[in-house]
Amino acid sequence: MNRTIITLECNVCKERNYTTTKNKRTMTDKLVKPKFCSRCRKHTDHKETK
Repeated sequence: MNRTIITLECNVCKERNYTTTKNKRTMTDKLVKPKFCSRCRKHTDHKETK
């Protein structure tokens, strides 16, 4: 059970929009993905939060 659920937060408006899973053993750094933010109405980088 190495996979954990993480929340992705928009870097611009700080809204938490997405959830995903990641393997903590292989990916030790924080995950950053370009996703669509419904509040900003554009694609922005979303960073992993606690």
